[in-house]
Amino acid sequence: MNVFVRFLRRLRFRRTLKIDESTNVVDGMVKARKLYKELCAIAHPDRNQYKSDIAEEIMKRIVANKHNYSELLYIQKEVEEKLL
Repeated sequence: MNVFVRFLRRLRFRRTLKIDESTNVVDGMVKARKLYKELCAIAHPDRNQYKSDIAEEIMKRIVANKHNYSELLYIQKEVEEKLL
């Protein structure tokens, strides 16, 4: 394959990638740790006694995605909708 064609494909691919805060690995890990602690405090089942079944389900997802910052952002939106 021509080098020029490969270069153009690479540029097009980079434009299609969604640029978000989780693209940098180190920053994502640091932010994931902080967000994980915040979400655990908010969504803990003992804190949400009347919605404990929802809180337990969300808490399992938080623990499963402990190091995944982009997924924790989605879970944060869900916590704000369902528990707050």
